[in-house]
Amino acid sequence: MEIIYDTNFIMSIIKFKLDLFAELELILDEPYENIILDSVEKELKNLAKGTKKSSNEAKLSLKFINSDNFHVMKSPKGNVDDVIHSIADKGTLVATNDMELRKRLKSKGIKTIYLRAKKHLAIG
Repeated sequence: MEIIYDTNFIMSIIKFKLDLFAELELILDEPYENIILDSVEKELKNLAKGTKKSSNEAKLSLKFINSDNFHVMKSPKGNVDDVIHSIADKGTLVATNDMELRKRLKSKGIKTIYLRAKKHLAIG
């Protein structure tokens, strides 16, 4: 199974200091591969250039996704949410906190992983 992560989800993990892999062990009972789209990586790089507090979170997020635990996948050009929606299928989970994207994916029968109460992950 593949888990595709969006930008906001990765930054939320960093912001709330959540142990992603420990949380995934609690909610998943099968092997998975962590996928980051190159467009998500590009968004994080752009955010990291800023001067806001979020730029620091973006820098930490880039370090996190550039570990051996993630595979960066080339993606088609376009809006990141639209790309995720178009490439996700039944064998994919999408990690996102974006309510609109979650609704769109649910209508396709695709489950999402999201942050609940800023403390743990849930599947819906």
